[in-house]
Amino acid sequence: MNKLIGLGVALAATWLMAARVADVLSDTGVTMDNVRQGTLQNLTEERWFRFSSTAAMRQMARRIPEGSRAAAVRALGKVVRSYCESAAFKKEFLGWVKQKYPYDDRYSDESMAAQEQAVGQMDGMVSQQLGMMQQAYAQIDPAMLQQVIRTQLQQQEQELASLEGDERTTLATEISDVKKMLSATAGKPAEFKKQYLAYQNRKLQKQAAGNIAGEKEKIADAKVQNAEYHRQKAAFDAHSDARPLLKKRLNEFIALCNDVDFGAQTVQKGYRQEFVNPIHQRKPAEWKFLYRLGKEPVTEAKAVAQAWLTDLGKER
Repeated sequence: MNKLIGLGVALAATWLMAARVADVLSDTGVTMDNVRQGTLQNLTEERWFRFSSTAAMRQMARRIPEGSRAAAVRALGKVVRSYCESAAFKKEFLGWVKQKYPYDDRYSDESMAAQEQAVGQMDGMVSQQLGMMQQAYAQIDPAMLQQVIRTQLQQQEQELASLEGDERTTLATEISDVKKMLSATAGKPAEFKKQYLAYQNRKLQKQAAGNIAGEKEKIADAKVQNAEYHRQKAAFDAHSDARPLLKKRLNEFIALCNDVDFGAQTVQKGYRQEFVNPIHQRKPAEWKFLYRLGKEPVTEAKAVAQAWLTDLGKER
């Protein structure tokens, strides 16, 4: 046997089963990884009727008595249904949904509100910085400040040679402005201190205004992205519940079971068994797979699927 039906019921439909519920996995060689991978794969892929079995699984399956297959189907069906109802499955499924329907939380309403709040607080932060600067300069002797600034200018002129572009232009302008200030207030350290502090205030306010403008521009761009976020998040939310897709797969499986004619005749042709009726011969691989499994396990699998579907219909 080359494959088993996925999505829980599909797995339960196979005759790779044991009669005892507690031992159904160990007795068949099926692992919870098989269940996990097969369930998600068959739930999310268009070609959902698939499950790869190992040689060990097939060997164990052949040892199961014909009369025990229905009980085995019920046992594995419980295992898979239990997994589909677990938090682990929901996490796996949501991970798949997020990959298929991605969205960027940076543009959520909450993120936008946080950005706008941060920008709104920037004016207050600037005022606080200005106040701290005023306090710091108040403690400095005017003559000492003049001397410190002259020394600083020499260092900045040396640094200027290593700069390029906007950085060089900005620093050159600042050096020129401060030199003019020193020249205009020669012999008047108190006046220099007053003008220099006013200069630093203007400089800080200009930088802050530029930063605020830049942040507001980012917010404007983010608002455009916010509309796209809502569209993407709506798509994610619309597919985040696995139950509609699960119901679809269960209905498809039940319809497939109903379509299988277990009385169909076959004939040996070389190394292959072929159906006598051409209509049966043209049936898809999953139809022929259920036919080979036999009426007993497929009938039980259908019952498991129907019971599961009924219970899903009761949920809101």
